[in-house]
Amino acid sequence: MVAVIIFAFISVVSYRIITSLVTTKEVAGAAQTKWGDLSLLMSNFGGSWNRVIPLVARDQDGNILPAVLGSPKLKGMYDSQLELTLSGFVGDQVYGTSPPKRVGYRFYNGSLYLVTWPALNRVLSTQPVIDLLIGNVQLFEVVYLYPDNQWRDSWPPVGGDPTVLPTGIKFTFQLKTGEKIERSWAL
Repeated sequence: MVAVIIFAFISVVSYRIITSLVTTKEVAGAAQTKWGDLSLLMSNFGGSWNRVIPLVARDQDGNILPAVLGSPKLKGMYDSQLELTLSGFVGDQVYGTSPPKRVGYRFYNGSLYLVTWPALNRVLSTQPVIDLLIGNVQLFEVVYLYPDNQWRDSWPPVGGDPTVLPTGIKFTFQLKTGEKIERSWAL
């Protein structure tokens, strides 16, 4: 009888220890995934901003798209809150030679997407590749530093030169779990 009681006690303690270890592993795994996704997002955005160039593009109607195009609201199916012209690679050992391209960051239905256009200038049949960067997003805002040192939520200035880049850019991002990140870049 004593052996059965000892065995039962050891079983209960072992069960609680194993349950605690499994729970700890799940919590640590979820945290690692969340912070890894945030790190990847910030690296992607920072890399894009470091490659931005003052080169305009054309949309499918022949209208000029500024080198940096920022808008707080989405207007169309492939629009982004932020769209940039990125430099290409010339003679890179890994990538070879590639032309400049357009990328955008689109916040839609609680997720942030990377929109990559296959060509700098678009035709009617041009469609971008849209990749999920991170889900569970509550807030995504981009503001631009104007020459008068004021932050505004759209770029370029009305009637401004479409090749001019903002003096600075501020990126605010918040997950639904409450974590908030704010980063600024200057040219």
